[in-house]
Amino acid sequence: MPILAGPEPLTPETTIRPARAGEEDVVLDLLGEAAAWLAARGIHQWPQRFSVASVRHQIQAGEALLVAGPGGPIATCAVSEADPELWGETTEPAYYLGRLAVAREAAGAGLGIRIVDWVGEKAAAHHKTFVRVATTRDNPALRGYYERAGFEHVADPPQAKWPTSLYERQATGSRQAEDLRP
Repeated sequence: MPILAGPEPLTPETTIRPARAGEEDVVLDLLGEAAAWLAARGIHQWPQRFSVASVRHQIQAGEALLVAGPGGPIATCAVSEADPELWGETTEPAYYLGRLAVAREAAGAGLGIRIVDWVGEKAAAHHKTFVRVATTRDNPALRGYYERAGFEHVADPPQAKWPTSLYERQATGSRQAEDLRP
């Protein structure tokens, strides 16, 4: 079951909603901007552009989400109920958060952590035990971000296609954005 059926407020200025068929390029552009920003800092955790098919699949499954501000989409993420490739078959109900990207124009205002907290709130409301993320093992800044957001390191799976670190946090509780800045 998708995390969200229709649009709802995320902050007073933004709305979060499922991405719709035909919005693949909107999602891909947000992800591509984030990948380019990371690459410019020597971090190569994402491809320059994800495949249209992977985004289309996430949209069809109701997993791809968009956050829109007054001027249009400013963030994206994907939320699923399983990630067997990295996490294996687990018995604890969880939401798996991935492909979180905030447009540079909206960066630095705490939107990313608001999205993480929103997923946690939805997880608790849907009787999930955890919110889980997989991040590149080679990005200490991102790992620190998730740790400051209350995630605990679980494992570095050796079978992963790229150097990966797995994190999880309890589905309840929020962190304030100002607590996460370095």
